[in-house]
Amino acid sequence: MRLSLIGTVAIVLLGAILATGCGSSDDGETKTAATTENEAASGGGSAGGGQQLTIKMGDYFFAPANGSAKAGRTVIEAPNEGAVEHELVVFKTKLDPAKLPTDTSGGVDEEKLDEVAEGAGEVPDVEAGETKSGDFELTPGKYVIFCNLPGHYAQGMYGTLTVTK
Repeated sequence: MRLSLIGTVAIVLLGAILATGCGSSDDGETKTAATTENEAASGGGSAGGGQQLTIKMGDYFFAPANGSAKAGRTVIEAPNEGAVEHELVVFKTKLDPAKLPTDTSGGVDEEKLDEVAEGAGEVPDVEAGETKSGDFELTPGKYVIFCNLPGHYAQGMYGTLTVTK
């Protein structure tokens, strides 16, 4: 009888452990495989006390074109509502976003920009209809945002991000 009681308790405990390990998170957030890959590469999906900022991408514009955020850890979500692939590149600089150094193809020369600006990161290769996000540590100041896929910057796909304390 005593052995039967110990076996029953062991089975109940094992069942509870397995149920906890197999639970799913239903936080209402839908993620694509690309979003999950990007979160893994950037160190996680939630900003752990940080903030979330959404910058929508359309065909050759950002909305908002001139965003703002508080300093600190920020997850920037970038849904692509356009018909072609886009990316969101973020650099800290006081340069006018319309006058960034360009290469011979008209795209932003990120190597030259590195000499006068501080690269904060990017949300790369977001296909039409997809959403990806990136995890950024933003410090107070002015930032430029732009899409550096061929021809996109030249068509006006750039903007600003102002980060305050």
